[in-house]
Amino acid sequence: MKNLLRYTGSLALLLLGLFAVQRHLFLAFGHKALQDSGWQEIVRCHWKALPMDISTSGYVLFAVVLLSIPLMFRDRPWLRRAIHGFLAVFIVISALVNVADIGLFDAWGVKIDRKALSYLRWPAEVMGGTSPANMAMLVLVAALQSILFLFLLGKIDHHRNYRTGNLAGKAGTALLLPLMCVVALRGGPQDDPINKSWSWFSTRPVLNLAAMNSMWNLLAVLVEPAQFTTNPYAFMPEAQARDLVAARRPRTGAPDLVILKDTRPNVLVVLLESWTADIIEPLGGDSGVAPQFTRLCKDGLLFPNFYATGFRTEQGLCALVSGFPSQPSTTIIRMFGKFDRLPSVVRSLDSLGYSSRYYYAGDVSFANTRAYLESMGFGKVYDESAFPIRRRTRWGAFDEELFSFYLQDAPSAARPFFHLLMTSTSHEPFDAPVQEGFTGSDAQLYRNTVHYTDRCLGNFIDAAKKEEWYANTLIFIVADHGHYLPHNLAPYSAARHRIPFLITGGALKDELRGQRNTTFGSHVDFPVTLLAQLGLPHQSFAWGRDLFSTATPHSAFWTFNNGFGLADSTQTVVFDATGDQPMEMRDSTRTRDASRLLEQGKAELQELLERYIDLDQ
Repeated sequence: MKNLLRYTGSLALLLLGLFAVQRHLFLAFGHKALQDSGWQEIVRCHWKALPMDISTSGYVLFAVVLLSIPLMFRDRPWLRRAIHGFLAVFIVISALVNVADIGLFDAWGVKIDRKALSYLRWPAEVMGGTSPANMAMLVLVAALQSILFLFLLGKIDHHRNYRTGNLAGKAGTALLLPLMCVVALRGGPQDDPINKSWSWFSTRPVLNLAAMNSMWNLLAVLVEPAQFTTNPYAFMPEAQARDLVAARRPRTGAPDLVILKDTRPNVLVVLLESWTADIIEPLGGDSGVAPQFTRLCKDGLLFPNFYATGFRTEQGLCALVSGFPSQPSTTIIRMFGKFDRLPSVVRSLDSLGYSSRYYYAGDVSFANTRAYLESMGFGKVYDESAFPIRRRTRWGAFDEELFSFYLQDAPSAARPFFHLLMTSTSHEPFDAPVQEGFTGSDAQLYRNTVHYTDRCLGNFIDAAKKEEWYANTLIFIVADHGHYLPHNLAPYSAARHRIPFLITGGALKDELRGQRNTTFGSHVDFPVTLLAQLGLPHQSFAWGRDLFSTATPHSAFWTFNNGFGLADSTQTVVFDATGDQPMEMRDSTRTRDASRLLEQGKAELQELLERYIDLDQ
């Protein structure tokens, strides 16, 4: 009896030590996100982590205790081996989950969630999101911590006799130990069990996520329902949220500014992989990274206050084509029965006789993209199988080959046309073997691939100007999402979501070239803005607004893992729903505007999830 208590206590210390080491590793790999955090915050992170570490230990020990109770009455060697094997497997799995969280935080600023798990259907593409060197480092870290704690597990005596003591003592132990484990796994004797918000204490997500035990989080994700049945963001009465959202989107007629030379232009959208405003000099970003885009700005209309709806390509694509915002913890493009009920700018243009094509030099089936595109009505969908590829990254042909293929194919398209061209060479891990003069750190590798794509883009536009179709073509150049590089931005920040958006092409009125439009907008505004210019109805795109309507209150709304950001001409606020706290504010003196945007943002998020839930009902 005493031996079982001693064994259980030793295991508890081992597990708490394992979780502490994993937390240190998470913080070490995420040190760039710590910025200027003081040692007091680091210490507080470990203190805040303790309840969830104890809870996770409680789950493991509960299983061990239940399996060990029969050993107090009769020894079973096979049962001892099963307990040891269970603990060994747990240690190895927890090590793998730890490094997976480290990699996810580096790429997306999150730990494992349902959105991340949904990508396991495409393991090759998931592996392609990081460099072989980083992958090898993470595997090594997992192996080393597994070896260390398996060694320590072996030092705990698993063979002590549990049958000592009288029957009353054994019965008491059989009742008391499981009860103690239940109290531990609930996080304590309080009425409500522990939840993720217990780990939230800082405005720095890396500290909050470090305090959230990785195995506890994985268990929570696995038991969550795959689909929302009730709105997790019910901040206010439903009617109030609906009215707030509707008030910011009044019905508007024709745009106040017509930008077209001709009423029926061709439309080409160039979607740039992972471009952020921080590498665009006219947007206040680094100079020399995208000089061709800077040159093109002199021949186009630039929007300096344009934001990505999310942080993944499929989120930007869905917002551009369907005008539907990204969701915090799920992705509608992978939900059959939902995405096929969304509106489509392609189908709207089809009513005017527009032909449509989608161009991508990688695997278009990734993240359910082909099914979505075909459901939206694209006449042709080109991917890596459409043309011979000479050089490629793990994500597709080099951008110069994609642009070259487009120039060959575009003349055969029926006119007017709507074409969407998606680049890929500047996709992480930014290891394309191109020499653009930027070498060294991850930030430099990012600049290097963006500079390459920028050079290809400039050459493509110059070549397109010589084509017969160019004179009557309106070209939108926009990023699918931003990136935390090159300045290691927080995943929730407004700066990370701010992206380039440029309108150019032969169909753009000459007087607008070289101009800037300071209207705040995002991907979801594209369908409404385009259709309004063409004189087509756009009421089905309920989330978007006409960027050229002065009667509309303009703003940009984005989501991240369990939170949202909202920016307009007066203020920017970023809100974390898990910690129930603002994370960022553009102007701390404008508190009234911040309160107004905070309420508006909560209404936007609540109504977004209501409409998401209703789509398949």
